Amino acid sequence: MKELLGKITASILFVALVLPLAGCSQKTSVPEKPEPIAVQESDTISGNKSHARTITDLGGNTVILPPVEEIKRVVIISPPTTSVLLGVIPDTDMIVGVNARAFTTANAEIISKLFPNWSNVETAFVNQGFVTNTEELLNLHPDIVFYYGAAQKGGIEKFEIPIVDFMMPGENNAETVTIAWDNLMRQIFDVNGKASLESEWKNSNQKAQNVLGTYNGEKKTALFLFSNTGGSITVYGSKTYADTWFEKSGLINVAAEVTGQAEVSMEQLYLWDPDLIYVFIGSTASMMRRNQIQGQDWSLLTAYKNETIYDIPQAVYSWGAPCSDSPLMPLWLISKSYPQIMSEDEFSSLLKDYYDRMYNIDLDNQLVDTVLSPRKALK
Repeated sequence: MKELLGKITASILFVALVLPLAGCSQKTSVPEKPEPIAVQESDTISGNKSHARTITDLGGNTVILPPVEEIKRVVIISPPTTSVLLGVIPDTDMIVGVNARAFTTANAEIISKLFPNWSNVETAFVNQGFVTNTEELLNLHPDIVFYYGAAQKGGIEKFEIPIVDFMMPGENNAETVTIAWDNLMRQIFDVNGKASLESEWKNSNQKAQNVLGTYNGEKKTALFLFSNTGGSITVYGSKTYADTWFEKSGLINVAAEVTGQAEVSMEQLYLWDPDLIYVFIGSTASMMRRNQIQGQDWSLLTAYKNETIYDIPQAVYSWGAPCSDSPLMPLWLISKSYPQIMSEDEFSSLLKDYYDRMYNIDLDNQLVDTVLSPRKALK
């Protein structure tokens, strides 16, 4: 794995696998606090040693885990969940295998601060299509493997290795999802005392409610532009993470008439004419603001005229997907959408405080700028 950091891979398949949208009927409830793990006698794992633990993962599977002290080598297939793991795992050197996208969709300097040994971690066991090479995975001698849904489970379920599913079928609320990830990882590693995503979401929700309560104007309309690649424009409609992020930020999702992730035309964007456009992957916001994309005329849109087309920040992971920075996403949206009630400087202070609490990292102004303008160097 060489020179992964700083490169952004725009893959529709990636988000199709890691961001469940519409069409799933089952939901998994999330306890407000981690429940104690059941302890039982077992000789099925850990070299016939006793005191194995039984948990239920987010896919509803019963998983037998070794004692905490016997988990030395961790492999994680799902990229966004890696961000939560970095804030929970007792020692990042325990991570021996990671999907490369956990690095390519993050801020290089922040990952280096959180995960100093990242360059020595194996990534080749998962290919671009999210297919796991089981032989290479076994060569990592994992004590536990984290995966995301049936698509990533194929081929690894037959081995006598504890595998834990982090997918919550049908759930599109980033708050619910990230708290569930955090709680489950805390159970697995028996971690308490650190700042939790549950408490951070409470702080975020309260702050958002307080500042939005001072706004007396009309709600603005917004579009979550998932991807603009090869002339194909894809947006997040209803029953997506955009719904909950926009709701928490006092915004109206102009694409709510479509369900899930949908491809749309420029003509449809003209009809919606959102006040703000938030760009996840593909062509950069600056390319749209400069109207430099062949075959697309962005100059007819209000967001173009007002220069309110923005790339979504990228820190421990892109904030366009659920991650351990997700409590910051609604507040950032407020700062860009309603700067009169939350300034950019105020949000920058909130970001610095968050990283101090969650990761014990000091962010200087230059690093904050790279987080909030993650694709400035791209054209």
